[in-house]
Amino acid sequence: MRMHNERAVSPVVGVMLMLVVVIIIAAVVSGFAGSLVGTNSKAPQATIQGKYSNTTKVLQMYHAGGDELSTEKIFVLFREKDEETGGFAGSMTRSVTNKSNICSANNKCWLNAKGLVSDYPLWRPGETVYYTGLTGTGLLLADGTPVGGSFTLEIDTIDGKVISKSDVKVDP
Repeated sequence: MRMHNERAVSPVVGVMLMLVVVIIIAAVVSGFAGSLVGTNSKAPQATIQGKYSNTTKVLQMYHAGGDELSTEKIFVLFREKDEETGGFAGSMTRSVTNKSNICSANNKCWLNAKGLVSDYPLWRPGETVYYTGLTGTGLLLADGTPVGGSFTLEIDTIDGKVISKSDVKVDP
């Protein structure tokens, strides 16, 4: 009489199933860690050039190229330059513009008088807008004289990603 010994089949199948489960879990963890599944959106990129006239008190901002910018999803910021303010203070000082003061040549503004989005939803490459509210930003002295000969114009997304950063010379 022969005895069959089939006890080894069960542990082998169990080990194989555990290996498959571990490999699947490792693939899922690797996918998340490697940002395969992530939904991080990139900030739009643009080149914005500025020019400030001390006589007219108007900042001209020209969209020289890059992505279209949604006017309701960006901030326009002014920063004092470190070398003109004497060091570290410039990097800490920044002021956000009032979007109702940013308008095109044909008087279409980014925000209307009630603070609602107007009929200027996109700022496209090749377009120029004008900002008339630079007074009281910390970049001008009480008499309206600019602090230093230039300042930094920065365009950011609403979640703080930098789109464009450029130096603006102050014309006398």
